[in-house]
Amino acid sequence: MILHPVLVPIPVVDRLPPRQRVQQQRDYARRALRRCAGLCGAPAEGWLQSPDGAPLPQRIYHWSIAHKRRWAAAVIADHLVGIDIEHIAPRRHSLFDAVGGENEWRLLGDRSWHSFFRLFTAKEATLKANGVGIGYLSACRVVKVADARHVVTEYDGRRWRIEHCEHDGHIAAVTCSGDDAVWHVLAPIPASGA
Repeated sequence: MILHPVLVPIPVVDRLPPRQRVQQQRDYARRALRRCAGLCGAPAEGWLQSPDGAPLPQRIYHWSIAHKRRWAAAVIADHLVGIDIEHIAPRRHSLFDAVGGENEWRLLGDRSWHSFFRLFTAKEATLKANGVGIGYLSACRVVKVADARHVVTEYDGRRWRIEHCEHDGHIAAVTCSGDDAVWHVLAPIPASGA
């Protein structure tokens, strides 16, 4: 099954209360999921989560969503899968050591914010594919940098091929097996429909 990760822009609404902003982001992530379902022939509805928020498989399909303030992402696969998206922007420098070890930074070539978010999204996508959260970040490692778009992570004795996509100051990562993903970056969706 070819992966069709979808990125959907989220309209920025000034002065939206935090709770409503998060709900808006979740809604757009679900819109991305429905679009992804259409691209890969999966059901449009019925994507349920466990009580702790982990995606539950639907028949043969596994899925993952992510969102930031301006973009949402989704992917569906016939195998375990994870996706993450982050806005590339400076944060606290202490995060470099919290997210990656010396060997990982050496593989990436520098400690830039671009490399930081490439590392972070790769690990987060891997953890999502394994059904665990960010609390396991230190147990996941980047073990190979294949090129500017692909890295290999290792978690719990298994290696994962990760593909990155950059768009509009953001970087997204998806776990892949086999062929490269076919990324879909969508135009804004009207608020009244999917």
